[in-house]
Amino acid sequence: MIDWLNNIDTQLFLGLNGKHSPFFDAFFTLFTSMETWFPLYILILVVIFIKYRQQGIWILLFFILTIVLSDQLSGLIKDLAQRLRPSQEPLLAGKVNIPASQGGLYGFVSGHAANSFALTFLLGFLSRNRKLFTILVVWSLVICYSRIYVGVHYPLDVICGGTLGALIGWGMYKLLILFDWRFQQKTIKKAGAWKQKEIFPIEIAFIFIVSTLLIAAKIILKHYA
Repeated sequence: MIDWLNNIDTQLFLGLNGKHSPFFDAFFTLFTSMETWFPLYILILVVIFIKYRQQGIWILLFFILTIVLSDQLSGLIKDLAQRLRPSQEPLLAGKVNIPASQGGLYGFVSGHAANSFALTFLLGFLSRNRKLFTILVVWSLVICYSRIYVGVHYPLDVICGGTLGALIGWGMYKLLILFDWRFQQKTIKKAGAWKQKEIFPIEIAFIFIVSTLLIAAKIILKHYA
């Protein structure tokens, strides 16, 4: 059963990873880097502090705990499962498109998938804004695809990583609301759902970052390919 599942996973990976081009090699190499999205994270925190004022410090704490938990758990599972990344698998040598780094030795589960979905679910439930939640889910899914595209994760790595992150994000939101109910008289909950004017800067940031990456990919293709 495990061999059958691994074979299906490998074939699906090769099919997805095999569809590449120099332009998207550059684009997804930039897109998949979590550092690329630091301006977005900072903007989200600014929106949180504007909306929740002094309670924003507690939300920030829960965000940090969420990322630490998802990152550490995904790392622990990697060490326990010890499944080689496709970029590190000797049997796939010469068959994998690896436009950038090969990554670490083990890949199950994906830390990028876990972290992005953890943030998505925590922020999605906190904001109670369907549009923002949809944007974040799409962003997380593209992050997952990018990990396959650059050759460092199998589909099952990102599926399980994303599921782990979603569970952590949902669980941390529940803990945040419990904390809010016990110690803050439901201050966070009473602030209500995020309005369009509150998520508008985040939408603009997404558009700006993706547009910048597309332009950067064209420049890289033109001058360095």
